[in-house]
Amino acid sequence: MMQRPEEKLVLVVDDEPDVRMVIEAALEDAGFEVVTAANGREAYNRVKERPPDFITLDLVMPQESGALFYLKLCRNKRWRQIPVMVVSAHAHDELGAEDFARLMKGQPAPRPAHFMEKPVQPELLVRTVCEVLGVVPPEGASGAREEVLARLRVADLETLEKIQSVLDEGEG
Repeated sequence: MMQRPEEKLVLVVDDEPDVRMVIEAALEDAGFEVVTAANGREAYNRVKERPPDFITLDLVMPQESGALFYLKLCRNKRWRQIPVMVVSAHAHDELGAEDFARLMKGQPAPRPAHFMEKPVQPELLVRTVCEVLGVVPPEGASGAREEVLARLRVADLETLEKIQSVLDEGEG
């Protein structure tokens, strides 16, 4: 019997808050439990607390790069089995090309399961995670949230500031 997304934990590792939010929203919309980290050091601590079933990993991050985190992850026999999708805008530029090439050659650790270029296509991301984990997303996943995200992407600064104000009020 296929498992459901609610039974799976995904770790999203990216130093850009907006990218983390988009990936987290898409995966949560599909039913996954999601935790996030802003760099490799945070990600390592999250894995120690509770190993995830899948990891999306940015390569270029301050404090500890995604590549270094991935190498540390692979040193642990249990953790190296966790599927990793590299999500990067720098796979082919001076910031990340060297790390990306080394990881994709499978040296000195196994190749990451998948690669996705930024900007992330949420539907493709969710479909890939579901396929790798052998789960079926609920019908209609990512519909409403995708519509909101699409509107946010084209909103003017004044509208975004109003939205932020409403969100800030809701946190209090």
